[in-house]
Order: sequence, then C-alpha cells, then structure tokens
Amino acid sequence: MRGDLKEILNFLSETEYHTAVELAEYLHISPKTVRNRLKELQDVGRKYGVSVESRSGQGFILCTDGEQCLTDLYQELDQTDGLPNSNADRTNYLLAYLLNHDGYTKIEELCDFLCVSRSTLQNSIHEVEEILSGYKIAIVRKPNYGICIDGEEFEIRRCIGECFVSRNMMDAGLKVYSTEELSCLAEIVLRLTGKHRFSLSEAAFEKLITQIYVAVKRIRRGHSICFSIPADPKKYAVEWSVARELAGEIGQWQGIAYTEDEIRYMVIYLAGIRILGGTEQDAGNFVIREELDQLVLDMLEAIYEEYRIELRNNFNLRMSFNQHMVPLDIRIRYHIKITNPILHEIRRNYAFACMLAEKCRMVLEQYYGESVSEDEMGYLAVLLALGLEQNAIDIHKSSILVVCGAGRGSSRMLRYKYEQEFGAYLEKIYVCGGHELPLFDFQLVDYVFTTVPIHQKVPVPIIEVGHFLERADIVKVKSVLERGKLDFLDEYYRAEQFLVDVEGDNREEVIENICRVIGQQRCLPEGFVEAVFQRERLAQTDFGNRIAMPHPYKVMTDETFVYVAVLKQEIFWGKYPVKMVFLAAICDREDRNLQRFYDVTTRLFLEADMIDRIIEKKSYSVLMQALRQICYSH
Repeated sequence: MRGDLKEILNFLSETEYHTAVELAEYLHISPKTVRNRLKELQDVGRKYGVSVESRSGQGFILCTDGEQCLTDLYQELDQTDGLPNSNADRTNYLLAYLLNHDGYTKIEELCDFLCVSRSTLQNSIHEVEEILSGYKIAIVRKPNYGICIDGEEFEIRRCIGECFVSRNMMDAGLKVYSTEELSCLAEIVLRLTGKHRFSLSEAAFEKLITQIYVAVKRIRRGHSICFSIPADPKKYAVEWSVARELAGEIGQWQGIAYTEDEIRYMVIYLAGIRILGGTEQDAGNFVIREELDQLVLDMLEAIYEEYRIELRNNFNLRMSFNQHMVPLDIRIRYHIKITNPILHEIRRNYAFACMLAEKCRMVLEQYYGESVSEDEMGYLAVLLALGLEQNAIDIHKSSILVVCGAGRGSSRMLRYKYEQEFGAYLEKIYVCGGHELPLFDFQLVDYVFTTVPIHQKVPVPIIEVGHFLERADIVKVKSVLERGKLDFLDEYYRAEQFLVDVEGDNREEVIENICRVIGQQRCLPEGFVEAVFQRERLAQTDFGNRIAMPHPYKVMTDETFVYVAVLKQEIFWGKYPVKMVFLAAICDREDRNLQRFYDVTTRLFLEADMIDRIIEKKSYSVLMQALRQICYSH
C-alpha cells in the first residue's frame, strides 16, 4: 500500500520539472517530507527502470526506460499486504485512523497492530501532526489513555475531504468510504444543480461532492456541525434552495436527518465554489457589496503604488473582480480550498499578471488574516491578464511618418489608407515628401514608412513599402506596429547596470552589495535599501529558474532603472536558489512602456535556457539579445 508514492508518480511529468514546493502544496506535507518520499520512490522504481532526476533551480522530472516500466511500477504500488509497509503509508494509515476513530487509542496497541517500534510510530505521529496543523487540529496525549484528535468539526471534515477522498486515496485501507456511493451522490448533485441552473466548474463540482459525502459519513457517526451565529435564509437565496433539496434527497437516500446547521454547511460550500456570471440570472441579480468593492479598489491601488500600472479606472476589471470576490470571500473565511488545474499554464503564459496577483494576495492576507493559496492567486492572475490586455491597446500605439514622393494628392490618399488599415495601432500619422526629411523632427515619431529611397541618416527604424499599400505591405506594416519599438528596452537595461560576480552569502548581503554599486552611479534616496528589505519580508521575489527580482515596496526614486547582477555563487533566496538578480526601481513619472518592460522581463524569467546562457556568458549583449528575442516571439 503505497498511496502517496503513487500520487507523487501521478503528479510528476516526463516533460516538465516540478519543484518540491509544488509537490508539498499538492500533498499537504512539507518539502522535506516530499524529498524523503521521492527517495522512497527512487528506491522502488529503480528495479523497474524508473527514476526521478533533479535539476538545480527547476525541480524534479520523471525518467523511464519505456511505457511498460511505468506500468510495472504502478502494479507494484497497487499491491497491498493489508498493512502499511512504508513510512508514507504508515503516516496515511495513522492519519485516516485518527480522523475516523472516536476516543483515545493507546500507543502500544497501534505499535502492535502496525508491527513497528514505539520510536517508528512516534515519527509517523509527528508527520500526522504536521498535516493536521494545517487544519488547526491537534493530537491530544493523555497518560494511560493514549492519543486522539481535537479540532472543529468543520476543519475535520475539510481535512478528510482534502487528504483522502478528493485525492482518490479514500481511507488509506480503512474501508470507510465507497466510490459507488460517491457516484450516486454525484448524480443527485448534478441533477439538482442543473435544475436550478447553478454554475460550477468541474473542479468545484468534485469539491462539492467530496465535502457533502464526508458530511454524510460524519452525520451517520453522530458528528454534527454547529454554528454560533443564526443563519439568514434571505442571503444566498439560490444556494439555500439547492441545499434544502439536496438535504431532502440525500437524507432519504442515506437515512439521515439534516439539521438547519447542516443545510447551512452545504450553503457555505455552494456559495464558495459557485461561478457568478455564468448565467443571465446571475448577471441580473449581482449586487456589488460595498466592503468587497473597497477591497478590490485596495488591491488595484496596491498594484499602482508598487508597480505604477494603472488598472484602477478599468471598470470591466473592477466588475470582474467584484464578482470573483463574492465566492472567494466565502472560501477564505471558511478555509475552503479549490484547485486550479491550469495554474502551471497561467504562470507560463501570464508571468507579469501573476506578479501583480501576488500583490493582490498580500492585500487579501492582510485583510482576512488568513493565507491565500497559489491556486487562488492563479485565478486572480487570469482576471488581471485581461485587464492588462485592455491596457495594452492604448500603450502600444505608435506615431509614424509616411514618406511619399508622388505629390500631395497621393500623400493624402496614402494617409487615409494607413488610418483605415492601422488606426487601432496609431497615435498620429505625419506625411511628407523626401525633400522635406531634413526639416522633420524625428522625435515626434517611432517609425518611418517610405515609398522612396532614403539616403540620409534617420534616428528611427525605416520600413520600405509600396505606393499602393498592397497585401504584402499591410502584413509587413501590421507586424511592425504590433511588435512595437524594441529600443524601449535600452531605457531600462544599460551596459553599466549589468554587474557580474556580485558577492554575498545570503540575499541581504547581495542586495546591499548591488545597492552599493547603484549608489556609486546615481543618487539613492535615504531608506532605499531598507525599503527593498521590507518588500522581501512581505512576500517572495524569487521566480524559480535561479532568478529574483527585489524592489522597494513603494515608489522612491526620481527615475526608473533596473540593475542586473550575475552572482559569484548561487544562494538560497527564500523559496528557490538564485544566481541572477534583477533589482528594479520605478519612478513616479508616467511611462507608456512600463507595462511592456514588466511583461518582457517576466517572460524572460520563464525561459530557463536563456537564463542559463546569460549566467554562463556573463554578458550584457547576451541579455539584450534574449530580451529582444522575447519581444519578437510575443
């Protein structure tokens, strides 16, 4: 019986790396325990040609000698001898036993039953305590009686659901839960939620089924939910209607009676996982709650204060955030965890939005006094990505000069064609003849599009096009305007700001050494270094791939700059090992390219091969080449 090893095997990939932190969050254990489990998997898998390889800064990846090797290993892990035969299985068994057993159990009895020594069992108990602490459940020890668990019924149910039922481990061999019963329950819930046009994602539906099923089993054993505050049936009216019908059908099916508090328990989960806006009825009934709207404004204000990205006036984003906050408010208050099945893809495709979502998470954690999961942060990042995309429509507009040698009438016609074809990309269009070029102020434009040869030196890119703007010309012009200017990168990244072999045994020493160089090149405001340290204390700034991006928690400098430092030695930053540091500071002046800077920079952080090459070459030109390649490819 090696349930956790099988679960790790399911999570690992043969094509992508996963960190110990990601595995720990998935399994609800510590990274240290994850590494111990990976060693066990390595030992078991070796004889089948399956191994787990690690790469510094990226994590672990699965390596096999063929598909049959995996099949054989799964068969090994599926076998059971009736008793747990590994540390992981022993921990799961003990956890399941304590969660499903009423009263005290003596240590000696558990040792005899599991055929292990007292010290071995104590190690398993400590691992169980680590898991239970995440649910505010304690193991109580009483002399001459043994051990038992103590915690709120709400948290005990959540623990059972998340640690066993929802992870397909069921009951670690205790035969308490049934897949057949879960299937019957799913049919009832699907029918009634469909009847009320109650929108749920697939992950949310599974979460609801799990918790209702656990509740049924707990009620049958005499463990009921009690709420100290009376319920208001007028609030969440649809949820109450669905919950009452569910209670009626499930109660009749299982032979149990639902109290008002048990129905309210279902309402809480229904309200916490519902997709608002999924139907016309939702859109018509949605009411903005003042306290949640203020919280949304606080998050958008925090983004502006730290990154100078203006999203506060985006009405659509604000409304989307308000709708999202209604169920999220329930989930945070009642510790309802939902998984985000596309979190990895979100991080991959919306790196900058994830960075902003991290700031939102800090605001939420301060407001609620509770931790907010990375899964929830991923959902916020999707909303922010949409808002950033709307911003990008204005940010990427360019001013151009069209040079035409065919007379004023043809010039007007060409200008009209550019306005018709590329109006969404253009701020302003100037038109002149080739003879007028020496008098033109090129600071007004980003590009020159010309129908005639230009022999003089021009300080902006020149693109040659035909007189009649044919299809090939339209494709060429549009690709240039969509890509935007690349020289904006030079405003942020400069050769003298690229540092190599920066020393430091920890992140504080590295930051101080980088800031010392900055102070030699420009005037830093008083308290700048401490402001960077304060931001580090608030939340992580390391991205994986051996990259960190420390910055002050607020705007402090008169100009925007970024210093890139390749460290002399790799150090542990906070969550990941780091070899290259991007220390950034943003000024208070309006900067139309700031969002592009963040977007390109954070996309670079995800390109492990590019980062490895920059670190290896220790070259400013290699850095700029990588950044420009990111621009061209997106």
